[in-house]
Amino acid sequence: MTTYSRREMLVGTGALMGSALLARPARAADATDLTEWLAKTDGADTVVDATGRDEVVVEVGTAGNGGDFGFSPAVVRVSPETTVTWKWTGKGGSHNVVAEDGTFESEYYSDAGATFAQTVSTSDVIPYACAPHSAMGMRGALVVGDVEVTLPGGTGASGEAGASASDGSTGESESDETSADASAQSFDGWLAGTDNYDGIKDHRGESEVTIEVGATGNGGEFAFEPAAIHIDPGTVVRWEWVGTAGAYDVMDEQVGYASDQLRGTGHEYALAFDGDGLSKYECTKYGDKGMRGVVLVGDGPVDVLTPQGVGVAAGTVGLATAGAVLGVGLHLRTMSEYDPERDDN
Repeated sequence: MTTYSRREMLVGTGALMGSALLARPARAADATDLTEWLAKTDGADTVVDATGRDEVVVEVGTAGNGGDFGFSPAVVRVSPETTVTWKWTGKGGSHNVVAEDGTFESEYYSDAGATFAQTVSTSDVIPYACAPHSAMGMRGALVVGDVEVTLPGGTGASGEAGASASDGSTGESESDETSADASAQSFDGWLAGTDNYDGIKDHRGESEVTIEVGATGNGGEFAFEPAAIHIDPGTVVRWEWVGTAGAYDVMDEQVGYASDQLRGTGHEYALAFDGDGLSKYECTKYGDKGMRGVVLVGDGPVDVLTPQGVGVAAGTVGLATAGAVLGVGLHLRTMSEYDPERDDN
């Protein structure tokens, strides 16, 4: 079983830990308001009723929040003295379970079948998260006893769903995947205005992925297609110019890469990403129209993500040799439509 100590993981997540577990749920006299805590969490609009059981299982690394970054069920009501066992699915990379108030914290696990258990004794509301993926929406809450809660959408004690959490006897969960996948992750609003974005396309296991530049969308040929992809570290991402509506480029200022601004079809720009992380990129000229994209790499925003330059020539792709400047991609002009002097769009 693969485990990581808290100290090891914090090497890459120290900055994130300072901001990931924010938004302490507000407690009113008669209810606990979880709307802010769970605002970005898929499947957190209902409370699953699992009261009356000695043990309840919550799965870790289920489909949701832009990948396998969910708890299932996200919000569950249990009776006092219930043992809650979190069980890892083995998907989505390394996860942990940490209470927002610090009362409990598991180790990091990545293998299927790993478990972490806590017995809840008194009526309370216990928000928790996966520390490195909390900002992506990988959060949950235990509602112990008859405490009332308010969830995103205004549901709570009066809007509870039937029990779908496992009682521990079979080790299986009957999670509601439709609910978990109901709303696509917009990455803090980055893709909120991108009308061709219809969820993250899973390309893990592939050595190379192509993204079209200038595809139809956002009111014209102003889209990256697909808009969001999930890949393994080391996968080559190749952007290919297909539109003719203007001069396009590919740029992520935070990660540190940018192509030339090019007009016409047939150009290519390629990168391989080193490590786990998230790249939010755009076309600088048409980003405000919604021409934006996301590359989710490996386990997501755990470490600092850096691009490695990839040369494109004669239809072959080779990783840049050691010492090459990071963030440099080579474009290849293959059609005569390209005219660098034109700038009338």
